[in-house]
This record gives sequence, structure tokens and C-alpha cells, in this order.
Amino acid sequence: MNLHSIDLNKVAVFCQVVDSGGYRRASVALNVTPSALSQSIATLEYHLGLKLFNRLGRKLVPTAAGLQLYRDFKQHHVGFLQALGDLVGRKDRIEGLVNIGAYLEFAKSQLAPLIASFSRENPDVQTRLIFDTPSRLQERLESGKLDLCFSIYPSIETRTIESKRVYHEELVLIAPKAQLSPKPSFEDVMSTPMIEYYVNHQPLKRWLALHYGRRPKTLPIRVYASTAEMVFALVKERAGIGVVPRYLLGASESSGPVTIVRPTPKKFMDHIWMLEPRTETKSLAHAAFSAYAAKALSRSARAT
Repeated sequence: MNLHSIDLNKVAVFCQVVDSGGYRRASVALNVTPSALSQSIATLEYHLGLKLFNRLGRKLVPTAAGLQLYRDFKQHHVGFLQALGDLVGRKDRIEGLVNIGAYLEFAKSQLAPLIASFSRENPDVQTRLIFDTPSRLQERLESGKLDLCFSIYPSIETRTIESKRVYHEELVLIAPKAQLSPKPSFEDVMSTPMIEYYVNHQPLKRWLALHYGRRPKTLPIRVYASTAEMVFALVKERAGIGVVPRYLLGASESSGPVTIVRPTPKKFMDHIWMLEPRTETKSLAHAAFSAYAAKALSRSARAT
């Protein structure tokens, strides 16, 4: 293989196809035809001597070699931009403001150490955090008021927003001590007052489906608490039961006046998504933080 024949622009095109999940969306993002993208990928595969995609029905799935190329190119592309910025002088250094949306518990547990280390490596970049509900964060993102946001939901309603799954965490059902047995029946759980987050975000239904294979239409919800810390505080006050991230309880299976309810050995896992506009005009500060966050969160998720 002659490395001098590899067109790095075609590697960038390949990464956009992976990010977009196929040629059609990538063609919109790059303003070229799907057939042109297909030809570009075919040329790249020919020069590399590697197959980069498998086709499953209408879906393109990166091969192992394709995923490795994608991850390495993304990682080194930001470093290359940083190196160029150092070469051409102050005006092209990575600097500026990155507006980040999130919900409070995730920001405190994961973004705080990430932003601190990113700021030490990029002292000319400022970050600003905005806290809101998932739907309003996406509205801010679509209107250009945020550069990126972290959400419990991927964006499925608009093609202008790209969603990347960057983190996972275990959620557990907690109850006041002695209110429920460690392995209660479905009926026992359903007869207990519940605390949820929002009307349209009820992880308790998913918890019930996981452990009992049942998804009731209505729940005995007494409070919509908005945040995990408020759910935790209300459970401690014996207002009901609720689902919270496992890390809120520390290393122990119980934390003071609450206990974990786990009827089966199954773990209830939730995912965190990073949402960004589908654009090729990201600032260097935005691109640098996005790549740094994705890598750091992926490493943190593997460690849990």
C-alpha cells in the first residue's frame, strides 16, 4: 500500500458517513450526492486494501478496521488542528467559548473533573454550562444557543442534530428502609407511592419492565422531582420510592435511611448522549472539547 496515495479528505468523508449513519444523511451534511460519497469510500477502500463497511439491509455498519480508522482519525484530527494552531500563531490557537448544556447530576459527577482537566490543557478556552430539561436543551441547541449538550435522550426528531452515545451508568430503585423487602412482588411495588422526574420521563416503567416484564400504563406517582438528588432526598424523607444513579449511594448497597430494591440480578443501565449540530463549521474550541469529552467519558464508562 502506498500511503502517499491516501487522500485524507476521503478519510474525513468516511468519518462523516459513520457519524451520519449512512450515505443519505452524510450527503446532506456535506452537500454532495450519495453516489459521490459511495465512490469516495470505494476509492479509499481500494487504496487502503481494507473493507470499511458491511451492509446489513439498508444499514451501513463499520467493520472492525473501519471503526479503528474512525477512532484514530477523529482523535488525531483534533491534535493536528491544535498543532496547526500553534504553528500559525495566536490568531489560530484553540481559544474561545464553548456553550455546554447538561443536567446537574451528570455535570457534577462527570463533567466537573472533565472540564477541569480540559481547561488545564487548553487555558485559552472558556466553557459555560447551562442546565435545563432535555427538551429545552435540544431547543437551545437547534437555535444556536448551545454548541453541544449532554442528554438522557438521543435526538430523533431532527436531522440537523447528531447524537453520540458517550457514557453509561447503572440506575437503581431505592426505598426507605423497611418499606419494601429487597425482592418485593410486582404488586408490592405498584402499591407503594413513587417519585419520578418528569411527566414524559419515567424510568420506573423501564425498571418494572426489566425486573417483572410488565410495563403498566399508569404509576402511583406522588411527586415529579426533576433531579436525581431531589428524588434521593424525598426517598430519605419517606415520601416514596424512586430510581437514581447508583453512584449517589457510594460504594455501599445502602446509604443511611434508604436501601436498594433489586428483585432480580439484572442491572438497569442508562445511557448518556452527546448532541451536536451536524456542521463542518465548528470552532476549534468546540471541536477540541467535543473530542476530549467523548474520549474521557468513554474511558470513564469502561472503568465503571
